[in-house]
Amino acid sequence: MPLITLGVPVYNGVELISECLENLARQTLRDFEVIISDNASTDGTSEICDAFCQRDRRFRHVRHTSTSSANDNFIFVRNRADCDYFAFRAYDDLSGPDFLECLSGVLDDAPACRLAVGTVRQEFASGKRRLHKYPLTVTEDLGPPKDRILCQMFDGHASWFYGLWRHQGLIDSYDRVIKDYDDPWGCDHLILLHAMLADGIRGYQGDAVFVQRVLSTQRHYIPAARPSYAVMAARNRHFSAVAQQLLSESMLDEKTRHAVVKAIPQFASYRCHGTRRLLQARLKSLLRRPGHTSAG
Repeated sequence: MPLITLGVPVYNGVELISECLENLARQTLRDFEVIISDNASTDGTSEICDAFCQRDRRFRHVRHTSTSSANDNFIFVRNRADCDYFAFRAYDDLSGPDFLECLSGVLDDAPACRLAVGTVRQEFASGKRRLHKYPLTVTEDLGPPKDRILCQMFDGHASWFYGLWRHQGLIDSYDRVIKDYDDPWGCDHLILLHAMLADGIRGYQGDAVFVQRVLSTQRHYIPAARPSYAVMAARNRHFSAVAQQLLSESMLDEKTRHAVVKAIPQFASYRCHGTRRLLQARLKSLLRRPGHTSAG
């Protein structure tokens, strides 16, 4: 059994999948396997994955005969793993060569930790880059949970989801959230919140870099059209309600619980649909009402 399994769910990623797999093969920590969950790709992705697995026996390619939802594909590859530590890797993202080595050290040193994260570097199609370092110091990571959890809620990053999880911790957080919130929009933030409320996220203080490439094209499972005001408002309410329920199930002390309760409305606005977008969508819906006429 390898120490780490990396799950690569992919659908029609022919342009970037080779670079993704080569990047994983260069990790300085060697005790890992990669499971590629190919969601019935039709663009040549499958052939590239097959050829790569022939060259490196740490890589396994599972090609599905029909295309399922992205969530089902993520859960499939997670459930195929038999390991202590697990990480998802999107086909269009990369990491530094010491990413697994550094983050596995964090988990080794903190048995109660569910998720180890490092620095996130966003690379945009325009060429712009944005760096997000882990926001807490070593001292803060060892201090009282209230300030740490609040900081992680608002200064964390969605790509922490692609950090290194304790396998059972990921299963616990993922399955608990999906039970009540099976929506790709904002689901990752609630899964991270569940881990935060268990005081289970710690950061690597150096430069264990995860590279999130923000492409101009949409991933196939995220709708390209902007949702209506009614959809966004309902989603925010649902997101907030699930966040409140996760908090009610946590084992946090009363002081920390009270602080998080007060923070959840702002957290929902920040991590789901923001106030500005809601107002814009609301205005647009009002302007589209029958009988409305513009002045001038």
